[in-house]
Amino acid sequence: MFLFNVEKAIELQKRLAKIVFDNFDSFPSLDYSKLRYIAGLDASYSRGLIHAVAVLIKYPSGELIDHVLVNQRINIPYIPGLLAFREAPGYFRALAKLKYEPDIIYVDGHGLSHPRGFGIATHIGFVLNKPSIGVAKSKLYGELVETNGRVLIKSHGRIVGEVLKHRGMELYVSIGYMIKLEDAVTLTKQLLRPEYDLPIPTALADKYTKKHK
Repeated sequence: MFLFNVEKAIELQKRLAKIVFDNFDSFPSLDYSKLRYIAGLDASYSRGLIHAVAVLIKYPSGELIDHVLVNQRINIPYIPGLLAFREAPGYFRALAKLKYEPDIIYVDGHGLSHPRGFGIATHIGFVLNKPSIGVAKSKLYGELVETNGRVLIKSHGRIVGEVLKHRGMELYVSIGYMIKLEDAVTLTKQLLRPEYDLPIPTALADKYTKKHK
């Protein structure tokens, strides 16, 4: 493993999170009429390798268009809150090999609901300047706020996510980058299917990663 400076990584997250939150109110509304392709990202580990998977589905049908696997040596240990530095390089390589460029990226993980407001979904969206959404099965950070029958996630003074119920499970949906919460939630609900625990993009990515464990 190469030398990884945890303090510098944390400081970078803080600086970039400030940029994201400064632009939070100007995140655009989603134009569903122009939405064609959605990517999903997930990873598994074995034999000292990260198996990073990117899938591409067509919207709104959910049809699988393409999937790419990238095997990459693990260079950074697992450090809570710094997952992006471990997994994102493989994801970037996988995304670059997809047949078409995605309009939105779903990530197995968190976005703004992160201790420093810069989770892996935000990291990937920010670097690629693409709308991104994080979906996870457990809470990482933030205050849960119940209002009008909804459970919202408050992080760093902003409402950045919502907890959805699906197949008897809780899904923690959070803004990654360049998308409003209402659109992130609406789109996620559209992409849920009875046969999957997760929305189609990350469910299919998860399916392919399991083949490499």
